[in-house]
Parts: sequence; structure tokens; C-alpha cells
Amino acid sequence: MNITLQPTPLTKKLARLVGGDFYLVGGYVRNSLLGKKCADEDLCSALTLTILEKKLEGSEFSLKSKNKALGTCKIVCGEKSFDYATFRRETYAKGHCPQSVEFVKDLHEDALRRDFTINSIYYNINKDEIKDPFDGFSDLKNKKIRAINENVLKDDGLRILRMIRLAGEYNFSIDKQTLLAAEKNISNIKDLSKTKVAEELAKLFAKTSNKGAVKAIKLYNKLGVWKQIDCGFSYVKPNMIAKCEDKALGFAIDVVDSVQPASVSYFLYNILSNAGFTKKRFATFINVVSGYYDALNHLKNKQYFFKYFDNFPEIYKLLLKKSKILAQKYNFFYRYIISHKLVIKTSDLKITAKDLKKHFPSMPEKMYDSVLLEVLSDVFDGKCQNEQADLLKDIGKKHFHKF
Repeated sequence: MNITLQPTPLTKKLARLVGGDFYLVGGYVRNSLLGKKCADEDLCSALTLTILEKKLEGSEFSLKSKNKALGTCKIVCGEKSFDYATFRRETYAKGHCPQSVEFVKDLHEDALRRDFTINSIYYNINKDEIKDPFDGFSDLKNKKIRAINENVLKDDGLRILRMIRLAGEYNFSIDKQTLLAAEKNISNIKDLSKTKVAEELAKLFAKTSNKGAVKAIKLYNKLGVWKQIDCGFSYVKPNMIAKCEDKALGFAIDVVDSVQPASVSYFLYNILSNAGFTKKRFATFINVVSGYYDALNHLKNKQYFFKYFDNFPEIYKLLLKKSKILAQKYNFFYRYIISHKLVIKTSDLKITAKDLKKHFPSMPEKMYDSVLLEVLSDVFDGKCQNEQADLLKDIGKKHFHKF
């Protein structure tokens, strides 16, 4: 096959140092043939880590994160690193990691452990030569994702999610037999950790276009992926994800619209918790989506911006996709708050929880937040000045009989 790739000078230098048949494989080759960029360069050859390390002795390249059992490592030069794997044959019992590994000399044997034909194209750097054991180049030209054999999806559910993401990312169709194999083995997704599923969804939102994301979500629906990852729903109608710059937010809205839960924040909290995210990571995300729905429900301006002021710029982008009139209404008040320097957050008050503890020692700590919100409301309405003495006096008048 007369196709020329253009590895970086550093990659070529590494290949010359190693010598012989030294290959680029996977995403870098696939994307290069499609005319797309790919930062990750996966390397492979028949050389074991021990032999590879000897060949690189005295050079600026070194081996890090070595796993001799799997024959994998990172080849590091300054801030640049390459993932390397020795040719191997794998056997699986269940899951993403192989049960056993046998190092081999034959490229075709190594190719048998890979997933899809478009990811199984090898480029011999030193010989400027393509090796394509499963005719992946034809599938690239025909925009098709095809498993290298019927067993590819048998044990590893992550490959099914990757298949869907690639279909969305490149707007490729999926070979009929490959899709049937995914349907047959869809239950393997249950064996994936929450973190793995969350990572794959994050990649989907980051790497696909809006059109590609819609395609991927429809495949999730078709294959019944949502049930396998215990989402509590089985179907999502992609609508906002097709319009939003932040596809994760658009997807969350589509989920809420499809499920129509009684409480948006509680529902999203459970979904994101089950997906393996921490509260700190998704607190803002939930606030933005909740702010979108509270605007649609016409929450009054004061209560609205007490809750959503910090995140309103993101909410505004979402509202524009749904109702320009509503978005402009809330944005007018948001701009008014800024231009008139209105106190809109408890953090802008001249008192804190420490002041409440000092001046009202008998006040239960669980009341601090509600008391600060109450006095914030008074300041906002002009009933009290935002000065410590005035604020403490206002609180004393309202609660003196309690403490």
C-alpha cells in the first residue's frame, strides 16, 4: 500500500535508535490516514522490554511505568512520552484485562488481540511501510467500523462503548455483524467500573461533534446500554445535545426531559454519584441544569439569582437554545444586578458564620445558612444596610426571643 505517514522527527529518531521493524499503530495511524491529528503515538514491535531498554542505553530515551508481564511501558524523552507494547497473544476470561499473555514475533498474531480493523493498521517507521492485516484501510475509505473477528466483543464491554464513540466521532456506520455481536454481548458492560463508563462518556462528549453525539446516544438507546450501567432509564431523546456547545449539559437536559423526575437536582445527584463522580466535581453541573429548569418554571428574580448568580452565564447559553425571550428576561436582571452592584450572595455580606457564632452563641449552627439568606434578602430589598452593625441588629430584632 503506497501511503506515506509523517511521524515527528523525535519519533523517527527513536525508531532509528531501535532499528528494524518498529511500528506505529492504533489511533495515530488511523487519524493520519483520515487527515486528522492525534497526539498519542502508540508504538509496538517484537522486542521485549529488556531488549528495548538495552537498545536505548546511553540515549535521551528511557523506559518508565514498565509492566514486564504485559510487555508495556512508556518511552520517555523530556516531556514527550510514547506508549509501547511488545507483540503478544492474549487470552481472556472476562473483563478488560487479559488473563494471560504470551509474547510473539509475528505482527499478525499481535493484530488478533486488537479490536477494530481501523485500529489494526501498522506503520513501519524505518521502512515507511503499511501493514494492514484486516483491510482496515478499506473500512476507513468506506467509513465503517468492523470488528477484526466475532470474538472481539465477547469479553470486554469497554470495546462496545468505544465502538459507539468511534461511530459518533468519525460519523462511521457499524458493520452489521459487528453490531449484532455488540447486541449479543451487551451484558458485558455490567462488568465495567463506574469510573470506566464515566471516562468513556466524557470522551464521547469531548471528541464528537453535536451530530456525532446524537448518533452515539441513539446507539446507546438501540443497544440498551443505559440499563446495563444502572442509570434508571432506558431511552434518551437527543435534542439539546444537538444544540449545546457543552454537550454534557445538553445531554443532562435530554435525560431530564426524557425521564421527567420529580426533583431535577436529586435525580442528577444520584445519576452522577452512580457514575463515580464526586460531589465537588458535579455541584456546579447540577446547579447549571437546575437553573435552566427553574428559569423555565419562571422562578422569581430574587430567589433565582440568590441560587444561580455565579453560574448564570452558562445557564444563559442553555436558555438561548430553548427560549430567547426567557433568556433575555433573566439576562436583563443579571446585568442590572452587576451594574447596580447589588448584594446577591451571602459571601458578599459584611458578616459570616463566625460572626453569628460570636454574637449569638446560643444559635444552632444548622441555622447559620438560613439566617444569612434571610438577612441577604433584607439587604437586597433595601430594608437593611450591608454593614456589620446593621446586619447584626437586623438579626437581633428577628431572632432575639429565640436566643
